[in-house]
Amino acid sequence: MAVSTVRFRQIDAFTRKTFTGNPAGVVLDAEHLSGTDMQNIAREMNVSETVFVLPAESEKNDLRLRWFTPTQEVDLCGHATIAVFHVLAEEGRFGLQVNEPQSFLVETKTEVLTVDVEWVDLRPYIKLTLPTPIFFPYPGDIRYLCGALGLSDIELSEKVKPKITGFGFCYVPVRSLESLETLEPNQHLLRKLNERHDLAGFAVVSTDTSDLEEDWVMRFFAPSIGIFEDPVTGTANGPMAAFLWENGFLDPKKKHFSFRGSQGEYVNRPGIVNVNMVIRDGKVSLIQIAGEAVSVMEGLIRLRNQSADSL
Repeated sequence: MAVSTVRFRQIDAFTRKTFTGNPAGVVLDAEHLSGTDMQNIAREMNVSETVFVLPAESEKNDLRLRWFTPTQEVDLCGHATIAVFHVLAEEGRFGLQVNEPQSFLVETKTEVLTVDVEWVDLRPYIKLTLPTPIFFPYPGDIRYLCGALGLSDIELSEKVKPKITGFGFCYVPVRSLESLETLEPNQHLLRKLNERHDLAGFAVVSTDTSDLEEDWVMRFFAPSIGIFEDPVTGTANGPMAAFLWENGFLDPKKKHFSFRGSQGEYVNRPGIVNVNMVIRDGKVSLIQIAGEAVSVMEGLIRLRNQSADSL
């Protein structure tokens, strides 16, 4: 039986400390892999997302990325993007060198994204520009949403109601950290809400932080895509800046904002997502998430190129 091997790395993103932040699988040379191979590898890695690097299809772009959870392919993943560029920088791919910043155009299933690699203390610091989010009122029964998340109505923010984005995230603001700590979501009910309202995940968030250097604390649940609770979700923390802007929580005279979103504390994998936002003509014109990562492990996965003989 023919057997091939695939080299992988596992990286903890949005942290400088191993065994914290959000782990991601990284496969750099994936052009020979099928979609089925990628899904099998992601299921075997069994982390929130595994990212695969492929050659760009257009000469204008630098590379193409595909992201898989243990159960399905997704359009975008923030922490795995931070992880893969950390690896590319460590290995000196694409001419990356210490203290020499570079910008990349990255193809995805849906659009081309910009990733900037900078350096802080001789370590790669990666910035990913996200699509600008659009928010809509939550379309369902808020009491049912609270029940699915293990919240009571009185724990919700008095200032703003739950909202959803076109990307499929539901933002549920709560008054206090105590509400985040005592959450007991029901996976079955969350999946039902996903099917009913075409949602991908639920971000429960509070600006009642215990650390003056943190702007919000978040927990994120996405059982419908194979992730019960994600440790640190870049693509959910980024839009929080726009959520605060659009709901009147920020100084309307300012044009540039920087935030620190905290996540992962309640699953013993704390991490920080740095978020930059630019306002132009009263509207959000740029959302960028940024962070560091640390390498944890590497190895080989064995792939069988033909089926085993029948029993």
